[in-house]
Formats: sequence, C-alpha cells, structure tokens
Amino acid sequence: MKRRAFLFGAAGMMSPWMLKAATGTPGNASASSAGKRVFAHYMVAWPRGGPHATIDDYIAEFRDAQRCGIDGFSLNCGGWHRSEPLYRARVLAMYRAAAEYEKDFKLFVSADGNAQNELGDIIDMTGGLPAQLSVAGRPVLSAYALGGRVEARREALMMQAKSLGAYFVPHFAPSTGESEIDIARAKEVAARSEAADGYFYFGAAGAPDLIARSTERLAAALRTAGKVFMAPVTPYYRGLSSGTNYRVFETGGFSGMATEWLSAIKSNADWVQIVTWNDWAESTYVAPIGASTRAQIYDPRFGALPNHDSYLIASRYLNEWFKRGSAPTITCDALYYFYRLHPVRGDTQTGAASAPRSSAPLTANVHVTTFLEAPATLEIIQGAPSTAHELPAGYNEVAVPAYPGKPRFRLSRNGCTIADKTGEEAISLNDFSGAFNYFSGTSDLGRCRKR
Repeated sequence: MKRRAFLFGAAGMMSPWMLKAATGTPGNASASSAGKRVFAHYMVAWPRGGPHATIDDYIAEFRDAQRCGIDGFSLNCGGWHRSEPLYRARVLAMYRAAAEYEKDFKLFVSADGNAQNELGDIIDMTGGLPAQLSVAGRPVLSAYALGGRVEARREALMMQAKSLGAYFVPHFAPSTGESEIDIARAKEVAARSEAADGYFYFGAAGAPDLIARSTERLAAALRTAGKVFMAPVTPYYRGLSSGTNYRVFETGGFSGMATEWLSAIKSNADWVQIVTWNDWAESTYVAPIGASTRAQIYDPRFGALPNHDSYLIASRYLNEWFKRGSAPTITCDALYYFYRLHPVRGDTQTGAASAPRSSAPLTANVHVTTFLEAPATLEIIQGAPSTAHELPAGYNEVAVPAYPGKPRFRLSRNGCTIADKTGEEAISLNDFSGAFNYFSGTSDLGRCRKR
C-alpha cells in the first residue's frame, strides 16, 4: 500500500505543460499525428563523449544521427535524481544541447530500473522543454521492462503515467520472455497495454527472423486495439565476456538488420526504434566511433570497439522507405562490408577466445551489402580466393567464406570500375581482439551519377 500511495501521490498536481495540454485533443491520440518516426535507443550511462561529455559532444551525436534519418533519441535511464543524480543531470544537458542545436531533434526519456520510481519528476523536468517529443500536446514517455516481473507494479506505473498526462509507450516483458511472440501472445501484450498509449517491442536479444515475425504479429494486434506500436531494429548483439551476458545473436552482417527493417515496413509500424545508438557493452551500437578501424569509447572494459558505421549508413535507404511507405529510387551506388576479425573456428576457441553462447552457428563469412542503380559485378578478393557475383539493380546481400588478410571489394559495370576498396582491418587466424564483434566499412563511391 505504501508503494501504491507513492505512485499516485502526485496525481492531483499539474505542471505548466499539463495545463496547456489539457486544452488540446483529449483521449488516446494516435501517433499518426506525429507521422512515421525513427528513433535510436540512447544509453545515458555511456555517452560517446565520455563521462564528462559536453553540450558540443551531444550536438555532434545529434548531427550524426539526424544525417542518417534518425529523428530523435529515446534516453534510457537506469536511475534518476534520488537513486543516481547523474542521470537527470545528463538528460537535462542533452535537452539543452538539443535546444542549442535548433534542428528539430527530439528527445524523450525511457525509464529503466530505479528511474521508474520517479516518473513524476521525469515529466516535471522534461515535459515542457523545447526538444521534448509530444503527441497532441502530451509529452512522450517510454520505459524498458516496465514494472520488472511484478504485474501489479506494471499496471500501477501505467496508471501513474496516464495520471501525469504522458503519452506512454513502454516496453514490458511478454509472458514468453525473449521467445517468439505468436498471435495469442501478441493479443495478450495489446490487452496488457490497455492503460498505455502503445507498446515498444525492444527485440535485440533474438534471431532477426524471430524478431521480424514477432514484430508483424504485435503490429497487427496493437493496431486492432487502437494502440501505437514502436518496432525494433538491431544491428548485432554480443554481450561482454567479463559479465554474465556473454551471448550472441547472429545477424549475418547487415542482412539481419535489413530483415527487421523490412518487417517494420511490411507491418506498417507507427515508429521504429534502433536498438541501440550506443550500448557499447552489448555491441548493438550504430553510433560512429570517430575511427575507420577501432576506438576505445567511454570505458576500457568495453575494449577497442570496431567500426559499426555501415549499419547506420546502410539503414538510410530502409529508413526512408519506412517513412515514405514505398521503396525509394536508388540514384547512387553504395557498397558496405561486414566481417569478424577472425574466422569462427571451434578448434581455436579456448580460454579467452571461447565463443559467446549462441542458439545458432556463427558465420565465418565476409558479408557485402550493395544498393545499385543498375546491374553490376561484385568481386571479393581475399588473396588467391576470389569470387565474382553478377548483381541486379536494387538491394543485394552477398556472403563468402572469410580468409586471412584484408579483403578487397571491386564493383564494376559495363567494364568500368565503380569502386575498388580494401578493408581497413585484416582477418587473422589467431588474433581474437575483435571479441566476436563485427567490423564494418564502406566504399565511398563519391560521385552519385544520375541515370
């Protein structure tokens, strides 16, 4: 009872933004009023700029994200003012940075862990700020694992968010956990979201095909229930070997992320959230790291992180497709490559080089993604081994076995070389410093010729 009293204690108080919102459209306004949006899940605990990230550091991140079609950040906070004051301080600094940026980059808080004990203060502190994402005058609020495993707490937090006037689109764990969500479970999620405005499916910890099928079922169930659906798109997932979450979900270079994008497009999800912008621990980051090879970000325990830029850049086309509702015309050739820095070989994985837990085999391949304005020939050269692939116009995925050395990628059309690029990092038989993460790169084709 004490906890319930605390949750509803501030229900009768109205912030200035709530007085303004009270004159707006009542009821559960649809996210369609805000249009199709793409956000990225931002770990406030680990800014790219480091523990002492500045306003300029945050603006640089906004610029990098917006350049690739991201409309804003969902700010994951594992605590707030009473439990971990640094979270609130950083969030308010990010809102100030967004106001200075003046490019309509939106923010909203995703309450995780102890931050769920302070929803009232979160709304009071951010709800009226210029960069706050709003729908029909109501500030958007999200959450991760709402209420933990306690159903009554989840329900109480939804009611509190409603009483605060928030437009609430939280994640909470389905009864299936991380398993595939079938039609019955999707309807169950929709029913459990009754007091909220929508549902955010976090995804990430699962095979891309599983996440795609779950996305399509959730989208249908939530649409029927009149709820907003925020679908996930994830580049890759591999936990740290030093922790208890040392597991991996194979994505086959960019192809897994593309599968999830296409499911969000097919299911007509309202919003997409890229999971994540900067989770350095679980390797789901798409944030540029400031190096074409590897870089150490925020804390040495994350190791030297390989470049993931191509996950972000290659997503631009699918991002635009999602927002437009139809596939854009490709007017510029693009080539992206993805590979681990060592082949995955069972007989070499001992001690510190032991592979993460995985429900499916990891690939020992070099993966190439192309977007072509017209048919072209792709050659992948790895020393003596060389393969040629005739590719049609449009989006293509190619995978070939990986060999030691730096792979070379050559793209040609009608006897003319369009691109010729050698990967920045070498594949090694005995250097496991890449820690089973993917490295990515791109051939900057420079001239975007109109057909």
